[in-house]
Order: sequence, then structure tokens, then C-alpha cells
Amino acid sequence: MENETVWLTQAQIGILFGRDRTVIGRHIRNIFAEDELTENEVCANFAHTTQHGAIKGKTQTTDILSYNLDVIISVGYRVKSKRGTKFRQWANRVLKDYLLRGYAISHRIDAVEKFVIETNQKLSEIEMKIDIVKQYIEDVLSDQNDINEDTRMQLELFSQTLADLQANKIWIDKPQKPMLN
Repeated sequence: MENETVWLTQAQIGILFGRDRTVIGRHIRNIFAEDELTENEVCANFAHTTQHGAIKGKTQTTDILSYNLDVIISVGYRVKSKRGTKFRQWANRVLKDYLLRGYAISHRIDAVEKFVIETNQKLSEIEMKIDIVKQYIEDVLSDQNDINEDTRMQLELFSQTLADLQANKIWIDKPQKPMLN
């Protein structure tokens, strides 16, 4: 595995799907001929070092053409064999599972977004009501002849509490980092 993909030779792909290397080569040529994949993006030469067959103690290096996971999957959807069929069944299950999970996650995100919108609407309504009450308190306080000192202090305290509530509402508008235990 390299760079989040798997690399196999034609022979290894043949073993994987239970078919001859020449059959795999034909499928790969068709994949490129039909522009399903771009050859220079999915193929790579890997140096392979082995013992030299004729000269003892000497090694030789040859480039081995390998194909990435995209090619392996494409061949798996083309090849006619029992292992090819098993691969397609497995791949279809995995794809279906990912699609359903993606749908479920998307559905949950939509529900959370709806909840946030509804909560923000309710908060806006509460803020409007707080503003009305604060204005009423300010009006009452401006007419000092009608209230005694205790009532004025209670109204000022209540007005300050409402102002503090509005000021602390900021945490709802800005996402918080989750607390780590």
C-alpha cells in the first residue's frame, strides 16, 4: 500500500480474480481504450531487485509495471470468474453501505441545522421580549415620583440581569470547542 492505494501487477490481479494474466491484460487495455481510466494516472513502474540467475552474488533490478486500486476495481467489474462475481457482490455491498451511511449522516446534519435555525428564531423572539421589558423598566425608572427606592433598585437589578443575559447569548452565535475530559 502506498499513498492510500494498493498496487498490483497483472499477474497478481490475475491471481486475485482467478484468471490468466493475459485476460487481465486484455481488460486493462480495454479500460484505457474506453477512457474509463487514464493510464499515466493509475500505472507506475516499481523497481524490483532480485538475485542474478547466472552470476552468483550479483543482483539485478527490473522495472515492474503495477496498477493502482482504480484499475483493480475496474478489472473486478469486468472479469468473468467466480472470484470476480464475489468481488462485485462485496463491492456492491460496501458501496450500498457507504451510500446509506452518507444519506443517514446527511439526514442527521439536516436535522441539526433545522434545530439550530429554530433555536435561533426562539432566541430572537426572547431577545425582542427582553428589549420590551427593559424599555418598560427604563420608562418606569424615568418617572421616579411613582416608585420607592426599593422598587427602583429591584428594577435596576432586573434590567442589569436582562442586559447580562443578552451579553452572554454570544456563546450561541459562536461555535464552542468541545470540552475534553
